[in-house]
Amino acid sequence: FFIIYKIILIYKIILKRGELMRYLKLAILLFTLTSVYAGGLNIQIPEDVEVGDEFNIALNVENNQSIIGFECEVKVPYNLKIVNFSGNDSIKKMAGKFYQERITNNSCTVKFVVFDNPIKSDFYAGNITVKVVKYNNNTHIKISSKCSDEDGNGVNVFNEDMKIKIKKEEVAKPEKKGILEIIIDFIKRLLGE
Repeated sequence: FFIIYKIILIYKIILKRGELMRYLKLAILLFTLTSVYAGGLNIQIPEDVEVGDEFNIALNVENNQSIIGFECEVKVPYNLKIVNFSGNDSIKKMAGKFYQERITNNSCTVKFVVFDNPIKSDFYAGNITVKVVKYNNNTHIKISSKCSDEDGNGVNVFNEDMKIKIKKEEVAKPEKKGILEIIIDFIKRLLGE
């Protein structure tokens, strides 16, 4: 989305002025600019969970610029499973056909572009529901996101691995019974008690 927007923006500039070389240099500069900083991603995630639990990853963007595009990808390891994603309905409406969300068992991606209505404040990008299916003492969730400002420049938001502790299941140890208790239990079963 962001590359296409940059190309369209540059094409419009070239058509208006007709100064091809000058704007070609501008285009090269836009594509090679380093990213700028635009706040961050406020991730709400539990510190520890147990096998069988479901938990949510809330994606809240702290934005201090005017942005027109956003992309976030969350990847979970084999011992977790993404079961649902619910996005921001007002952003879906603003972006229209330029809104996309895709989930698999181990990844979730949300992307959108809002050409005519830049977002100029913090916003909620969505909520991911994850289920713990297996124990693993080294579970990391990879989250990466970026934005595009009104000039088409890439804006770093968040790119980190988040560790989550999965509590080991306690296996109940059977009670040790003496020989007399075993014989009494056996007799009770024979008599149907």
